[in-house]
Amino acid sequence: MNLNKLIFKNAKATNTRMMGVVGLICEWKDTLGREVVQIFHLDYEAYGIDGFYQFVDGNEREITNTILGVTGGLGGTFVEITYDEYVFLIKSAYVVDPSSVESLVDFESFYDDFESLYAGLELEDEIRLYQRLCPEILTPQELLNYFVMRVVGNDYPSTLLLWKDGVIDESFEIAEGAYSLLKNTTLKEVSSEQGQIYRCDALIDFEAHYMLVVLEIIIDETELKIVRAKVVESMEISSIEASFNLNKPEHMLVLSVDDAFFERRFSDRNPEMMKYDYYNGRLYTEFNRNNEHVKENPYYLNGDLYALYFFTGSGQLIIGSLQNDNLLEVDRAFEENGIYDDSLSLICELKTDHPILYSFMNSAYDNIFDFFESWRK
Repeated sequence: MNLNKLIFKNAKATNTRMMGVVGLICEWKDTLGREVVQIFHLDYEAYGIDGFYQFVDGNEREITNTILGVTGGLGGTFVEITYDEYVFLIKSAYVVDPSSVESLVDFESFYDDFESLYAGLELEDEIRLYQRLCPEILTPQELLNYFVMRVVGNDYPSTLLLWKDGVIDESFEIAEGAYSLLKNTTLKEVSSEQGQIYRCDALIDFEAHYMLVVLEIIIDETELKIVRAKVVESMEISSIEASFNLNKPEHMLVLSVDDAFFERRFSDRNPEMMKYDYYNGRLYTEFNRNNEHVKENPYYLNGDLYALYFFTGSGQLIIGSLQNDNLLEVDRAFEENGIYDDSLSLICELKTDHPILYSFMNSAYDNIFDFFESWRK
């Protein structure tokens, strides 16, 4: 299908640009009068256009489930955008990884646009778009977490919004490439003439190694903008030290699946959950419906996880969460919906000093008790 033969109807994007990702939906009508829906997942750190789905007179339920699957874990709401803004968001994601288009379909008519990447959207319009696609920052802690996260992700456009008067300190840099901020701990220090001084201890995954980077950041607490930032100290740490730094208790429910069709129904009823296949089972990941974890001190990358549901090959369902309250809510919902009566049996509740569910999922065991027993040998 050629996009030049499509009539634009409307488009909307999630207000999650400050997280480095955006979900995008566009509706068209073609020359035959058919309804066309396009759904994108755009990543502005590393992957570019890393998800694309298109429906022509598609099934409404399938479209809704796809939208939930693509955007359900982003933690934002939709904002209406124009055609020019729609094209700009796609092109600016394409810049991140031009090869990301090669695996997608129906992009031939965008080729000319890619030759002049930023044509059609003035700088002022670009800034206004990003402002609409970013949350209102209400606290210094939220500002600092977003700032360190975006700088570590080498995400220049969104970082620009956080500097006072849009003036970037070009001498400030943590790394040349895009990496992941795993944890950020903030300490308020003395104030200066320029503003309030904060110390941030940032644990960063540099893929081949881990670094603990100490930052000194001055912010204008009235405008909630970054005035100055510098790296005070940077040290490489081992994977064991990084793991210890990230340790949090994990709470789990271990259940027996008594109904062979329960997982199928669970998957159908939760299209917003991300699904991963493992050697010994299948994982469903439920995210929080917002990004409130960015306001926390310390900030954790996985703070947006609500619960993990792992169906094993041996008929167990392991539900894990770093927040016991979340697990209690899941347990309550299962009981109120009669799931314990019809499909599941509770075996036990567990709490570990540090997360072990991912280790179990990556092991050769499909029974969590056999996995625990292997540790004792």
